[in-house]
Amino acid sequence: MLRRALVSTLIKAGPDNPLVIALIDWKCRQFGAKLTSNGTYLSLQKGNREMRLAPKHIVYALDVAAHFESYFVPLLPMESEGNLLLDFSRPGNLQTYAKSGAQFEMASLPEEADAIESYFHWYTPNAGDLVFDIGAHCGVSSYHLSKLVGESGRVIAFEPDPLNFSLLVRNIERNRLANVTPVQIAIAGQRGEAEFHSEGAIGSGLKRHSSRPSAGSVILVETITLEDAFAKWGAPNFCKLDIEGSEIEVISSSLSLLRKHACNLALDTNHRVGSSFTDKRVEQLFRDGGYQAETSKDVRTTCARPLQPAS
Repeated sequence: MLRRALVSTLIKAGPDNPLVIALIDWKCRQFGAKLTSNGTYLSLQKGNREMRLAPKHIVYALDVAAHFESYFVPLLPMESEGNLLLDFSRPGNLQTYAKSGAQFEMASLPEEADAIESYFHWYTPNAGDLVFDIGAHCGVSSYHLSKLVGESGRVIAFEPDPLNFSLLVRNIERNRLANVTPVQIAIAGQRGEAEFHSEGAIGSGLKRHSSRPSAGSVILVETITLEDAFAKWGAPNFCKLDIEGSEIEVISSSLSLLRKHACNLALDTNHRVGSSFTDKRVEQLFRDGGYQAETSKDVRTTCARPLQPAS
């Protein structure tokens, strides 16, 4: 509760407030990282390694400090004045993943590589599979899914944030992912329009499920249901969802659909709705729908699989 209150305070006070910088720096130092600001960008430094963030993304600084290795290690840094630097302070900066060599233009912070790996706890997409990447951000998860399903498979990548979507499209082109279809729509519990926190960041999501003010702007986005998506693009073999707390709404409104169409799913449930993370409620929803569900404790990813084939 204290941390969520702190984040709301940071947004309201603004990233230029020296008291805000001092407070978040004090919290970051508990994780061995130092936060400074020069007015143009924020610098998080740990030893000779540095990550830069846009000032408006100060709300993410504490999480980055707490998971510094997860954000830093997967990427190839540049050298800058004796430091190893990853610069996420400007949209469109090109980042290279060390393991694959793949390059992506990022809106801000990257998708964590260990979180993507955790999606495949029970099911790894196969050649020819249809996959939904719901909350595709700038396309890193879509890239991995694209490689798994191959030329005979297909990935439908849903991303409503305008900045994230524009970079998703460019990253699909950059990496020649001919089997990935980008769709600028949010998956929700009902079709229509909804207010959306457009932050150009990994934390963009529907306003009604957010526990804090937006670090960007509030816009209206088009929403469709999971059932609508199944009807338009087909019943997928695998769904990945990273939708910032909307997973409870989406799964609860889709139980009859999931009973009819056996599907493997992986969800980021490291999101608070109300006073708790969403993993326990999501697990119970899946069990009510005839699915087995289990959450990894390291990155809080909930995986689900049907107990029996669809009828």
